[in-house]
Amino acid sequence: MLYNQSSPTMITSSSFGTHEGKEVTQYTLKNNKGTVIKILNYGGIITNILVPDKNGKNGDICLGFDDMKGYATNGPYFGALIGRYANRIANGRFTIDGKTYQLDINNGPNALHGGKVGFDKRLWDSKVVGDVLELTYVSADGEENYPGEVKVTVRYQLTEDNELVIRYSATTSAKTVINLTNHAYFNLAGQGSGTIFDHNVTINADKYTPVDSTSIPTGDISDVQGTAWDLRTKTNIGEVIHSVPGGVGYDHNYCFGKTGWQKYMARVEHPSSGRFLEMYSTEPGVQFYTSFYLNETGKGGAAYEKFGAFCLEAQHYPDSPNKPNFPTTLLAPSETYLQTTTYKFGVM
Repeated sequence: MLYNQSSPTMITSSSFGTHEGKEVTQYTLKNNKGTVIKILNYGGIITNILVPDKNGKNGDICLGFDDMKGYATNGPYFGALIGRYANRIANGRFTIDGKTYQLDINNGPNALHGGKVGFDKRLWDSKVVGDVLELTYVSADGEENYPGEVKVTVRYQLTEDNELVIRYSATTSAKTVINLTNHAYFNLAGQGSGTIFDHNVTINADKYTPVDSTSIPTGDISDVQGTAWDLRTKTNIGEVIHSVPGGVGYDHNYCFGKTGWQKYMARVEHPSSGRFLEMYSTEPGVQFYTSFYLNETGKGGAAYEKFGAFCLEAQHYPDSPNKPNFPTTLLAPSETYLQTTTYKFGVM
């Protein structure tokens, strides 16, 4: 057991099996409020988030698998760190200083979430520093066809205010593009509890990025006013999800402006359990995804069905390397990529 005497939050560790002959470690972060969060050094995956409901009963609100066999493939990216580039790049292609880079195509005609073997499928170095779990990974120059050797550090911290704080930093040896996020799937009624139609959502954004038929932004930054994407006031998901054009619910980027300052982005509530989740981030956008494509057997044999969870992925906008009017995702050797995203859990 590793325990920081100056903090009430404890971090313990145990084996979670092996991957390609190497041991995978699961870290358990626990505070005095009864919140328990479990994270793997494989893919930085958040496997469990146990938080109390209004009656004080803990429930696991994070979708995932019971063992490494599920996470070794992990088609939905349950709980994972995503990189080098979260979300989509059109045709898997971008240009830096006149040189074009071609990525693997793994999502229709586009590149998605870092490629065939992204950060979500890598074993990260890990250590506990006080009440912080620190993961590090060095992505080789040319890995998944991205330029530059990139050194990434991600720090997870559970506070006594029931906040999961995720701090990212990265440096590169050559100009590259980078867009990091966490892909946790939440259901505040408890994982495997059916659809999220009984959840209420607020997203504090005036604008979003419309997409084409392959989910690539058109380049426009449009007002949510008068559209199905207007979630600025508390809205029941079940009442609006089928009115979203395209028939697949929400899978869209909401725009919050400049990078680098922590801002309130979203709140989701589940009236029956009393649980809520708030999100804050220094990123300029958040991808709100309501899991249309979900079809998995998860923890405890739970059936994860379509619309059975929501994701709030702090990010830069999709396809930013090909959209000069979007906040840049270019990282130069003289710069450091920084991001802080906080998920706050509580009861109403």
